[in-house]
Amino acid sequence: MGLIYEPKGRAREYSPLACNLAVGCEHRCLYCYGPAVFRVAPEDWPRARFKQNVVQQFTKDAAKLINDPRDILFSFASDPYMNEESAALMKQVLPIAEQCKLRVQVLTKNPSRALETSGKILARNKWKLGVTLIFLSEKLREEWEPGATPISDRIEALHAARSMGIPTWVSIEPVVDIEDALRALRVVAPIADFLKVGKLNHFAGEKDMDWAYFLREARAIIGDHPHLIKDDLLKFDHIPGGQP
Repeated sequence: MGLIYEPKGRAREYSPLACNLAVGCEHRCLYCYGPAVFRVAPEDWPRARFKQNVVQQFTKDAAKLINDPRDILFSFASDPYMNEESAALMKQVLPIAEQCKLRVQVLTKNPSRALETSGKILARNKWKLGVTLIFLSEKLREEWEPGATPISDRIEALHAARSMGIPTWVSIEPVVDIEDALRALRVVAPIADFLKVGKLNHFAGEKDMDWAYFLREARAIIGDHPHLIKDDLLKFDHIPGGQP
């Protein structure tokens, strides 16, 4: 498999193509699916391991996809702006994507760093800036995403990206607290150009959560705003649900 690849399963709902410049992440999110996917214990999940010759490999892969209209997501196995090193790598590969006339979208919990280092190229190409935001409570954020940026910073960055003409989207997934996720959705719905909503999977307690209620309330908030509701949440459509 090349550096740029076609995701499978649930990941494919988010993007037809993806690229991981690194494996591992410094955000240390308790819900991270990375350890399970790569079959390592959570305590052995690397903070960040950058692939060798990554710029050269990306150049080769991008050359094979010139003018491909599909979005390439950075990234599923890490956060492309988790630290200065990862941001510096993005600063090298994004001009290659631009030269090859490729489409890019990023997903990060540090959108401020993304705008600082890549804002101009994102705006110039109308590439999409995605932000993971599943909490409005900073207390919950500190518990579940101890190494990530505060919620207020992410919301401010969404406003800044919009003012720069950068298309934005917000990922409300995985949902670990239904009510707080709904509060977050109410805040970001007027800001983001697109919303992607999912649930929690393969985690203790997720089977006891009222996903039918969450789906119904999320739809009421979203209305006719452009959005994607992931298949694993849509399975709870038409199932009676009450407030947890």
